Order: sequence, then C-alpha cells, then structure tokens
Amino acid sequence: MRTLLWLAVLGCSSSPLSPLSQARRVRGKAIGAYKADQWSECAKLFASIDDHYGAASCRARAGDREQAIADLERALASPAQLRYVVDLEDDPDLAALHDDARWPQLAERSRAAKVTYESHLNRELRALYEADQADRAGGRDHIDWTATMRNDAEREKRVDAILAAGGAKVADDYFHAAMIYQHEEGKARRAHELAKKAVELDPAFDAARWLAAAALDRDLMQHGMPQKYGTQFQERGGTWVLWEVDPTVTDDERAEWNCPPLAMAKARAEAMNQK
Repeated sequence: MRTLLWLAVLGCSSSPLSPLSQARRVRGKAIGAYKADQWSECAKLFASIDDHYGAASCRARAGDREQAIADLERALASPAQLRYVVDLEDDPDLAALHDDARWPQLAERSRAAKVTYESHLNRELRALYEADQADRAGGRDHIDWTATMRNDAEREKRVDAILAAGGAKVADDYFHAAMIYQHEEGKARRAHELAKKAVELDPAFDAARWLAAAALDRDLMQHGMPQKYGTQFQERGGTWVLWEVDPTVTDDERAEWNCPPLAMAKARAEAMNQK
C-alpha cells in the first residue's frame, strides 16, 4: 500500500459531513484497519470509496488473489489512481501476486502509467521539491542549515514565480509547492492552502492530507496557539516537548488527515529525548 506519512494540518470538517469529508473519514478507518492487519475490513472500506489500489493491497495481504488482481485492473484503468499504480512493482503488499501469470502484464501497464503520470507534472516544481528533500536527507543533526536556509529562500522565490504564472495544474504540483513553503517562517498558512488544494484535486493523496494538517499546526504554533493534530514539537532547555494540543480534536479527526493518534505523538516526543 502507499507509504503512510506521519509528519507535520487542516481544519475540522463541518457537520453534517460533506461527501468529501465522509470519504476522508472512511479512509481514516481504512488506514486504521490496515495498520491493525484487518485485511477484509481494510479492503471493504477502501473499495467503498473507489480506492481500488488500496483495496487490492489489502486483498493481496489477505490471500484473495483473484479479487486483488481485479482491483488492480480497476486501478490501472482509473486516471485518478495513476500516482499509486506507478509503484506497483515495488509495493511489498503485492508481493504475493508476483508469481501469478498475469503479473508481468500488470507490471508493464504500471510502467506505462508512470510515463503518463510524470507527463502531467510541472517538472520544475518537482525538481525544486526533490532538491528541498535532498538538503534534509541526512537528518536534523547533519544538515548544513546555513546553506539549506539560503537554498530554501531561492527555491521559494522560484515557486512564487511558477505559481504566479499558473504553472501548478495537478495535485502533485500543489503538494510540491506546499512543501517548499512550509519550511519558511510565516509561510505555513500558505503551505496549508496549497496542500489543501492538492487534497481537493485528489482526496486519496495521503501525503498531501498530512502536509495540510502539519502546515496548519505549524501556523498555529507560530502564532502561540494550540495545534490541532499533534504534529509539531519544540525543544525547550534541551528537551523536546509536544506543542500544546487543542483537546477538542479527536483521534478520528487526526486519522482523517493522516495523522497518528495523540498518544503516538506523545510517545514520539519521549523517543526524541532518548536519542
């Protein structure tokens, strides 16, 4: 299945829930079932929101080969699922299907989908995003922060120009731009809006849902307010602590935006102090 990212937010959904919010709630439950190895429930939930790739992952794990392949066929035929099928060959959830006679054809279609998927992207935004991630690849204690901050400022200026020229078209473009902005002081709200746009274009884009949540949390923290989803930490006197969290936000709402339960966020703070 797609990698689940637990990093750094979006506002709470209104009541009654919109169809989009309902789908996000179902997705949160499906992810929970996946993490609990509840494969049949996971598959049923993903299928109910037409996430054929997610359903295939769960069914392959459950040993339901025929239905898993049928779901993959649907995913490969769906333009909305291009992002996910491009990694089909490297997905460990699908390993049980590799000895099936139909697998080579599925893999070939996945490679063709990757060409189509990448043709839709703004390549410069993607390159800027990849450079941003490369600057941070060594971990916090091994980053050249002087060079990285200089590069961040240059990347932000270029993203400003690309967006002003209408260069963002698809969900990935908005996600890549949001990731650049979320590092900059005072730009977290802008990152939130861009990631939110990515989610609107592709509700199944889990990384964008998390980033939208994290960016809102960061903006709230920068304004001295409690965060909603527990994605932000602060170092105080050499000790890492979880920034104050709004107690009215539930773990169900966190799951809706691809964020872990609050208890897990608190455990992460403890783990950070053990390093």
